Amino acid sequence: MRDLIIHHRGGSRNEQALRKLWGLSRKAAAAIDDSDCKRLLSAIDGYGADLFSESGHLKWAQAQISGADFLRLQILRELDDFHARLLHLQLEATRNEAARLAANLRPDRRSSG
Repeated sequence: MRDLIIHHRGGSRNEQALRKLWGLSRKAAAAIDDSDCKRLLSAIDGYGADLFSESGHLKWAQAQISGADFLRLQILRELDDFHARLLHLQLEATRNEAARLAANLRPDRRSSG
């Protein structure tokens, strides 16, 4: 998704890029069962719809930045947050597995003595 956003400037109707973004987003959402991740992907979908539309990007324009550039930055921020959430979930799962393994390695205190 990051490469798609970096290499497609947006600011005009681009159904092919939008379909690709939404397809990648659907695949990512299907691969993870986490409401925060799904919320981030939903935001990316919405920003993408405006980015790759004829005029949806215009409402995001600011004095110093075009609406398309603003949307691209927002999508990249959401992708960074998505990646950080995935890392957090992976760390949590690793800690849980390490605790489980450590518990299995402890000698049974009842059998000693």
